[in-house]
Amino acid sequence: MKNAMMKTVCTRRKMKKITIKDVAKAAGVSISAVSRVFNGYEDISEETQKKVFAAAEKLEYTPNSAARHLSTKKKKIIALVLNEINVTRGVAMPLEILGGVIDSVDQTDYEFMFIPTDRKKQEKKSLLQLAREYDLSGIIIQGLRTSDPYYEELSGLSLPIVGIDLALDDLNIGSVAVDNYGASIEVTERLIHAGYKKILFVNGSKEAVVSQTREAGYRKGLGQCEPHVLYADYQEQKAFDLIREYPNVAQFDAIYAASDLMAIGIIKALIQRQMINEIAVVGFDDITLASYITPTLSTVRQNISEITKNAVSDVIEQIEEGRVRKRLIPYEIIVRESARF
Repeated sequence: MKNAMMKTVCTRRKMKKITIKDVAKAAGVSISAVSRVFNGYEDISEETQKKVFAAAEKLEYTPNSAARHLSTKKKKIIALVLNEINVTRGVAMPLEILGGVIDSVDQTDYEFMFIPTDRKKQEKKSLLQLAREYDLSGIIIQGLRTSDPYYEELSGLSLPIVGIDLALDDLNIGSVAVDNYGASIEVTERLIHAGYKKILFVNGSKEAVVSQTREAGYRKGLGQCEPHVLYADYQEQKAFDLIREYPNVAQFDAIYAASDLMAIGIIKALIQRQMINEIAVVGFDDITLASYITPTLSTVRQNISEITKNAVSDVIEQIEEGRVRKRLIPYEIIVRESARF
């Protein structure tokens, strides 16, 4: 009897334990593919799933429930994708958005990832590839142009996404933005009612969604007045050079800029040309420097805290409940020394 027991023990020790590696080999797929099948990932083809389950059944392999439980407790990550950011904190709107998103994500059980991008990076790696590479739960994206690869890709993705300042018709894409169109209409109409009849609009980029929306509001607000539009790509130096060198700037009695950063460049150029007291200047954003420059800048205030807080809560709602929201955040017109209107 003792020998029989010893024999049984020895036999058990010699039995080979079936592992996930054996299942992968039998199914003719990678170990990671087997792992993703057992953990319910949706990016594995039906054919591969059938191969894996058939191999597991043949080998009488059962996934370890404890290991599966641990694997399902994977990190929940929300990524902020910012396109072509300016790196001067307190001046550049994208960096204020970055700070706001970080603060809002910190109040949740999600982790934060920052992904700066530009056209070259987008051409090398798609948004879907980024999401898979970093196993992202959801994405908040800001600063896209209509010509950007990511913009074209957005509508085809099933990933939870919220765009800041992106007006997208696709029902699967959430959006949070200040009412750029309504704000620009009001700024332009108020300037006209205050006696400014010839208003130059200095816009950012023709292809940026937010630029298109603000310009549309400016044109609507003009009514019967003639539109005049120049572009400075949201850069202070470009706006400065544009107004410093523009031959007929004296024909305008007001300049409305699509960002405070450009408005500051415009003010500096007008000071250099000794025309600052002749032409009113209005910006958009109400960045920190707007109330410190001379003259202080009249502008449209965006509530960045409210925008970022809603962007984070909305992307989490998409992740957890599948609900997609599109929000317009109220704006406030701030009147200071550069334009009384």
